[in-house]
Amino acid sequence: MERRAFLKKAGIGTAAAATALTVGAPAVIASPKIKWTATSFWNPKVRIMFDMVKTFCQNVNEMTDGQFEIKLYGGGELVPPPGAFDAASKGTVQMGTGSPYFWAGKSTAFNWFGSIPFGMNAQSINAWYYAGNGQALMNELYDGFDLVPRVIGNSGMQMGGWYRKKINSLEDFKGLKMRIGSIAGKVLSKVGVTTVFVPPSEIFPALERGVVDAAEFVGPVHDILLGLYKVAKYYYTPGWHEQGPTLDIFFNKKAYNDLPKHFQRVLDIAAADINIRTLAAFDSQSGAALDKLVNEHKVDVQVYPEDVLKKLKTISKEVIAEEAKKDPFALKVHEDYMAFQAKTAVWGKMSEKVYWNTMA
Repeated sequence: MERRAFLKKAGIGTAAAATALTVGAPAVIASPKIKWTATSFWNPKVRIMFDMVKTFCQNVNEMTDGQFEIKLYGGGELVPPPGAFDAASKGTVQMGTGSPYFWAGKSTAFNWFGSIPFGMNAQSINAWYYAGNGQALMNELYDGFDLVPRVIGNSGMQMGGWYRKKINSLEDFKGLKMRIGSIAGKVLSKVGVTTVFVPPSEIFPALERGVVDAAEFVGPVHDILLGLYKVAKYYYTPGWHEQGPTLDIFFNKKAYNDLPKHFQRVLDIAAADINIRTLAAFDSQSGAALDKLVNEHKVDVQVYPEDVLKKLKTISKEVIAEEAKKDPFALKVHEDYMAFQAKTAVWGKMSEKVYWNTMA
């Protein structure tokens, strides 16, 4: 009797469970697909940057079993590249990508989330975002534009740029026309450089025709594709102006908040994954590209003289302080950034610096 009673109860439980699954199943199946539109500052010809955003969209789709689809358009396909920010902010699209300092015209505070001269490298920047106040401050800034931001990559240390003449002293900058932007452009303007905005696709003809005498873009991977070695003889290092420039991805605030919580988390995790993969791609490809530039194309790689870098660092400190004072929030970000940089530098001097000095 006890056995029959047990089986009877078990049968009821199994039937109840089956009924529950049957009732629950249609709700899952009927769940509407989410379809977003995204636009990027980057176009498909810009390797790594655009490729990684494309991978991000694919990953989100796979992680949600096809329930979350993001249709990605490159820069200029829906809106001009700089329009990615406004398009996402206004809700014309649900997602945009670029780099924070591209939006500095809206607030100088964006510069610190992209890169500032003699700032933190990629390793320290990631520490600031994930283990410091970087992400919280970034959220606060973008929130004013109805956006939810995340970090989606970093190029790591960049090169200093291409020059048609050698830079032996600070005096050699005087009279130069250079393609360089952000705060770095304001630093060089202090030593007599005229900064010129030239889109990536136009850097080569600008150098070739003498519209500019020097230009910087990213580093070996992209510079070799642009063919800059054909029109400028000297390739300078280090990229004092961009040691760890961050790439951003941002979601329209309403669109993000309307998502189920687990889909929001999918976006967050996918962004963190691509952040790591983007830096890995640059680190893995830059050496081979530089080797090709030097050994096949006979590029003359030069190191900025130490006294030039020291003077640029002094001027940069002054210009950055001036920029920070333009905006109360920028000052808040600046103070937190500098405090974190000083804190990480203590360990860096005793670990990374000693190691690389020994290796050199």
